[in-house]
Amino acid sequence: MTLLSYLRSIGLTGTKLGCGEGGCGACTVMVSHFDSSTQRVSHQAVNACLAPLCSCDMRAITTIEGIGGMRAGLHPVQARVAALNGSQCGFCTPGIVMALYTLLRNNPNASTSFVEENMDGNLC
Repeated sequence: MTLLSYLRSIGLTGTKLGCGEGGCGACTVMVSHFDSSTQRVSHQAVNACLAPLCSCDMRAITTIEGIGGMRAGLHPVQARVAALNGSQCGFCTPGIVMALYTLLRNNPNASTSFVEENMDGNLC
């Protein structure tokens, strides 16, 4: 079972199935774990359509539902994408937001060019 199929089976349907091959990024989630060598929490953007559920043991999974929403309030990344008309139909938007969120968790002061260089795994 993949992480994506599990997430959707428990009602977390914000993470989308696009290509099913890890090429489009619509299924991007953040996977976090404590790295004992650096003594820090490591965050990775992962294509949930490719990740076996068993690979997530002892990991924290953050989906689009976990960073904000209309009831609880939008995360600043979500708010900026919405305010600047950063999506078209919206299908790919959760994956793009999660890739940006993960990138900024690891690099809070990332430059625009750094963000642009690191967003090549998401298609719209």
